[in-house]
This record gives sequence, structure tokens and C-alpha cells, in this order.
Amino acid sequence: MRTREFLALLVLLVLVISACGSGDSDSEPTPDPQTLLRDGVTQLQNASSFKYEIDVSGYRVDVPIEGLDVPEDAGVSFKYASGEFKVPDRLSARIQFRLGVLSTTADLIMVDDEQYFRGELLTGNRWLKAELIPGFSPAVLMAQPGGIAHTLSTLTDLVLVGRRDLDGQSAYQLRGRVDAGRVFSLTLGLSRTSSGLLDIEVYVGVRDRRVARITLVEPPPEWAADAEPTTWLINISDYNAPLNIEAPVVGEGG
Repeated sequence: MRTREFLALLVLLVLVISACGSGDSDSEPTPDPQTLLRDGVTQLQNASSFKYEIDVSGYRVDVPIEGLDVPEDAGVSFKYASGEFKVPDRLSARIQFRLGVLSTTADLIMVDDEQYFRGELLTGNRWLKAELIPGFSPAVLMAQPGGIAHTLSTLTDLVLVGRRDLDGQSAYQLRGRVDAGRVFSLTLGLSRTSSGLLDIEVYVGVRDRRVARITLVEPPPEWAADAEPTTWLINISDYNAPLNIEAPVVGEGG
């Protein structure tokens, strides 16, 4: 009898331990999406700097560059940008464009309301003081209202989709909608839609509660209604890293 009782007790202990081990993730309370978003917004609003990456797919994003000798039928469209932002008003970026059938890059530096850029095809790789992105100032990124953090705080129909892996980082995926008139700061002022609601996703880190990624879906223009929509993929990283962004010398080459 003692042997049977011992074996029964042993089996019971194994079952209890197994149940506890398998239930760790299930027992974790489901975060409230509004709380997650609020935490991410706070981290963004309090950041002194961050790195960003913007990748565009789908229908093209036209860039109206003035003052350059670009053929009218060539067209300049935005494809990709990677850079850094320092509070309150300094930004640097490497931007990839489509120029007709060609692909080219440009370096951009913004200090307050002044823009400087250079590119092999656009300026002969010499710094030019002119607007590459018309009407945009880096201070807009932190503006209240209008900045990235403020825009995210206005999302509606917010739901928690689940957890996702972002290059090895575990993040909560939130989905909602945003007023198209508020996404100016998210798209460096290049979005074409100014009315209606757009689908948006926000990824907030599980551990640090920082906004790590934003995806935004913008419909094509009315004259190309059957075309693929424009998808903006925006990665944000390296919060509060020390940065030094200074205005370049106009006319100096790379």
C-alpha cells in the first residue's frame, strides 16, 4: 500500500508542476490596449532623441522638389529614409528617391526651419540650402498638437491584436484608425491624403513599453482607385541616444 500511495503522490506532484509550468503565459493578464498606447506615447513625448526608418511600398509618394533642373515628365517619388532626430528641431536623414526610371539618394539635414541637402543626381553631391521636403520642420515631430506622440494619442477603434516578434524584440501589436489630417508628422509631411480615417498599427515593446513600429495604410488617389494603397512602415529605435546634428557648409562636396 505504501508503494502505491507513494506512486500516486508522485504522479500528482508531476501533474501539478506541469500545470504550473504550462500556465505561466496563460496566467499573465492581458494588457489594456489604451494603457499600452498611453505608455508608448509617454515614452515618445519624453524622448530627447531617437532614430527612425521609413519604408514606403505600394502606390508612389510624389515629392515636389522646386528649383532643380528635373525634367517635368521624370517625376520624383519617395521610397525610403533612415536618420536621426534630436529634440527640439534637428534632423538628419539619408533618403532614397525614384527619379523617373532611376534610383538615387540624397542626404538631408534640417536645423529649425532651414533645410540642406545634397545628392549625386540632384545637386552634384554638393550641399544646397533649399527645401527638399516643402513645408516641413523637424519641430513638428514633437509638436502639441500635431506631433507623432499626440497623433498616436488620438487613435480610435483601438484593439490589441497580440504579440509579435520585431527583429528579436517582443512587441504588442495594436490596431486602430487615425484621422488622415493628423499624419503629417508620421510621414515627414509627404502623405497626400488629408481627410477620412486611415488604418494604423502601433507596436509597443513588451519590456520597455516604447513605440517600436508604426504602419499606416493610405489609399491611392481617386484617379488610380484600383491601384495598390501606399503602406508606410515606420521604425523607431535608440531612444535618448546622444546626437550631434549641425548645419553643413553650403557648396561643400561630399
